[in-house]
Amino acid sequence: MTETIVVDEKLCRFPGCPLPAAASENGSGRPPEYCDDPTHNRAAAWRERKRLQRLAEERSPEEAARPVQAAQQRAAEITTQLTQLADRFLDQLPKALEELRTLGDLTAAEAQIATVQSEAQEQIAAASARAVRAEQAQRTAEAERDEADAAAAEALEESERSADILRQALAATSAAEESRHAAQVALERAESEAATAAETAATTIAALEKQLAEATSARAALADDLDKLRGEHASAVQRRRSETARADHAEKAMARLQEQLIAEKKASEKAAASAEATTTALRTQRDAAREQIEALRDQVADLRGSEAAAKADRDATRAELERERAHASERLEDLRAAHQAQVAQLVEQIERRTPSSDVPEGGA
Repeated sequence: MTETIVVDEKLCRFPGCPLPAAASENGSGRPPEYCDDPTHNRAAAWRERKRLQRLAEERSPEEAARPVQAAQQRAAEITTQLTQLADRFLDQLPKALEELRTLGDLTAAEAQIATVQSEAQEQIAAASARAVRAEQAQRTAEAERDEADAAAAEALEESERSADILRQALAATSAAEESRHAAQVALERAESEAATAAETAATTIAALEKQLAEATSARAALADDLDKLRGEHASAVQRRRSETARADHAEKAMARLQEQLIAEKKASEKAAASAEATTTALRTQRDAAREQIEALRDQVADLRGSEAAAKADRDATRAELERERAHASERLEDLRAAHQAQVAQLVEQIERRTPSSDVPEGGA
């Protein structure tokens, strides 16, 4: 039977990624070193490690102000990382060696082949299927051997990184010693500043005592104001009660107004019904008036036609009268001339018939 080789699950090599490495697609070759995230690859991991290294090298203003504490923190972090890497290396190395020994054990391989041959002879009907399984088992063994080789290479890289971290820890220790000296100087400066701060605090306490006395006086004044406010509050309560009574009266008046509004609404509804009837009657009268107006318009049109004819007759009559007047004037002139001629003729006849007398009547 094929022995199953158990290999611990590998984590993604991208810095800070807790996900396991992706599984191999065909089960052969070098296993993947990074998770399924497409941004986690060898180049991105190298850039991330460089970025973290630069961040570790750069010191913030707070670290510059407290170099001893910052150095202690970095040394603790590096020591923790070194311990974890060493534990992981020591944990994985025996397993990798054991797997390599198993892969190189010819006796185990021969026993496995003999077992497969005996099973093939006993089960001739399933020989093809078992041959396929044997081939799959061989590929699995090769894949496991490749994984063991990769694990050994990774363990070697881990040991190299552990050595680098150890060197960094030594450098951090020397930096911590330098930081301790700087901290001593900072401590002396802090003591001087503390003395100055104590003097400032004494001055501040005196000022606070003065403010406390002023606050006590202000408190007494506030107590007097509080008594006045209580009296005003009692007056306000009395006014509120009066306003409440007025509000009740207003509510009753509002109820009466609502009743009046309901009655007026009913009356308005009746008036609206009456107005609707009146409107209907007025509409009927309006229609009748429109018919009368149309008839009057027809009559006016007829009268206008008659007026035009009358105007024409009047103009003709006026022209006839003018002609008659002119003719009468002519006849009157003729008659006047004839009359004057007759008068002149009569006067002449009278003068001829009357005898002329040369002797006056008184001389006879």
